[in-house]
Amino acid sequence: MNPTQLPFLVAGILILAAMVVGILLGRAGRPYGKVKLIIHLFLFAWLTVGFGFIVYGLSATHVMKVIWIPVAVMGLTILTQLVTGILMLASKKAPPMIHMSSAILLLLSDACAFIITGLRP
Repeated sequence: MNPTQLPFLVAGILILAAMVVGILLGRAGRPYGKVKLIIHLFLFAWLTVGFGFIVYGLSATHVMKVIWIPVAVMGLTILTQLVTGILMLASKKAPPMIHMSSAILLLLSDACAFIITGLRP
């Protein structure tokens, strides 16, 4: 395994953990308690900080330019997660399907970035 793949592996594991917590929260129903909200915010902050470390690490090393495409998608999906999460808290009619599909896209883009960094000589 390439050392530049490690942040993507850790991010993938974290994304999977966040998805499991999100699915459990979705099945728990409403209203969301403060504990559930704090867990969700903690996971979001963790993902955001991890994304920052990924961007910093990639900018410090010489990687293929194509790696920035899945990293940019990861950043956009993290923002989508924030916006849809806020909308779901504020409105009873906000669609959780967008929140779930952006999480799946986040995981797929992380997997693509992991594979692309593995192709690096």
